[in-house]
Amino acid sequence: MKTKKHRGSFVLRFMVFGFSVAVGLLAFWLLGYIVRDIDRVQGPNYSQMLEEGLPQELQDERQTLAAQLLDLKQQIASTERRRQLTGQTTRDSQQTINQLLELKRNADENATSLSDEQKLALTDSLQLFLANQSQTQTLNAELSNLNDQLDDVERQQRENEEAITRVSRPIADEYEELAEQHQWKLAAYKLALLIPLLLVCGWLFVRHAGGTYAMLVYALSGAVAARVLLVMHDHFPAIYFKYILILLSLAIATGVLVRLLRLIAKPSRDWLLRQYREAYAHFFCPICDYPIQRGPLKFAVWTRRSLKKRTPVTVDGDAATFDQPYTCPCCETTLFHACKKCGGVRHSLLPACEKCGAGSVLEQEAATGSQD
Repeated sequence: MKTKKHRGSFVLRFMVFGFSVAVGLLAFWLLGYIVRDIDRVQGPNYSQMLEEGLPQELQDERQTLAAQLLDLKQQIASTERRRQLTGQTTRDSQQTINQLLELKRNADENATSLSDEQKLALTDSLQLFLANQSQTQTLNAELSNLNDQLDDVERQQRENEEAITRVSRPIADEYEELAEQHQWKLAAYKLALLIPLLLVCGWLFVRHAGGTYAMLVYALSGAVAARVLLVMHDHFPAIYFKYILILLSLAIATGVLVRLLRLIAKPSRDWLLRQYREAYAHFFCPICDYPIQRGPLKFAVWTRRSLKKRTPVTVDGDAATFDQPYTCPCCETTLFHACKKCGGVRHSLLPACEKCGAGSVLEQEAATGSQD
């Protein structure tokens, strides 16, 4: 006799589902930490390779030119500030001279003369203005000279960078090759850990699918499979990962389709029992889906959609007159027959009689065969 499966209460099923999701997430999290630890394996260092491969004279020249460039920029900034201050002083002196000349013009018109202090101030302002003009010209010349030097250093720096680029191109190619090899090495380390786990999960999935620990197996298998896909996505080139993902999806879809076709051709007992139970509950033949028109529904017509809207039929008289053996008129399948133990009418395709609990003939033969 087959052992009955207990579904449990809604709360218990909800807790099982919740903890299964938690186990899957924690396993995915744990595998993520392990994968990140593998990523700590040191790969090629481009800066170190560049420092070792570049000629020392080019490196020294680059540092020298960078220092000269910085010094020239500072000198230009300082000279520019001095020129601005000198220009401001020149403008102030010019304004003072204009005011003194205006006073002298008024004095000439009035037949008077400037005081000695005003004459001295005018003379000093003129000397200061001329000195500032001379200093401005000197600063402009110095600034022009510094800009010429800056242009020359920048030209030398560009030539140096071009020379370094020519020399470093083979180093960059070597680094890219080593970096690609390092990525493949990391992928090999990670897959060497994950592929055995995936195979174990696959074996458990085949052995325990639909069993007591099915939810646990599903959670762990999903976590490992998701982590394997992420590792492949991170390390495999896009063109390879695209084909791998398509082939993997094709294999999974083909496996599911083959399983469904086998299930249709040779359905399991549980699958048939579920199909029969649902068909009987909706008053349809489990074999051909023809309406079961017996008892109060003898002359009724309905579909699966209209059945939910139909009001219950009131049964008048003895119910035994409606509970009679019944054969589907469409596929000739016996759907209700008299029980051999109690004589009551029972469902032919369900395992037990609803009146006495006796099993079907197939159940009894299976039990007898197991005892032998």
